[in-house]
Amino acid sequence: MNKATDMALDLIYGRWRSQILYVGTELGIFDHVAPEIAKPSDVIAAELGVDSALLYRLMRVLASLGLLVENESRGFSASEVGDLFRSDHPQSLRYRILLNEGPEHYAIWKHLADMIRDGKQDAFIREFGIPVFEYARTNDRYRRNFDLGMTAISVAHSRMVLDALRDFDFSGIRTICDVGGGTGV
Repeated sequence: MNKATDMALDLIYGRWRSQILYVGTELGIFDHVAPEIAKPSDVIAAELGVDSALLYRLMRVLASLGLLVENESRGFSASEVGDLFRSDHPQSLRYRILLNEGPEHYAIWKHLADMIRDGKQDAFIREFGIPVFEYARTNDRYRRNFDLGMTAISVAHSRMVLDALRDFDFSGIRTICDVGGGTGV
């Protein structure tokens, strides 16, 4: 294949990679592996209570994406990137993937063409009949993923803002207000 075909196919199948990452995160795989310490996939399957053969296949795909590292005896450890999806990582992206590739956000993308046609932008209302924040109030799983996902981005953005403003003179400013979403972080 040529470069243009490779790029086109990469775009076509790109969603597969993000959904594979979503499933690995949803199942908790990244919380059961550590960097540089390989654990057998059948042990992880037993810990998660899932099918061993299918989990092995999923973990091999996660390894092919650079998120896990497989050793010669079907043991897996987390790569530096995969480690970011552990729930205990200080810059965890676990809840970003659970939010962005979860069933709600996955479903609303099908409305993009209609939104562009008619100029009505709220795909969440089209799919669920209510605005996103109202949905979050009624769905505990979604609200948790939303709040923790937004917090993860806020933490990352806050560091960038603080670095950018490190030498700024705030002496003439009396009030600063940062309005956070979700939990207000």
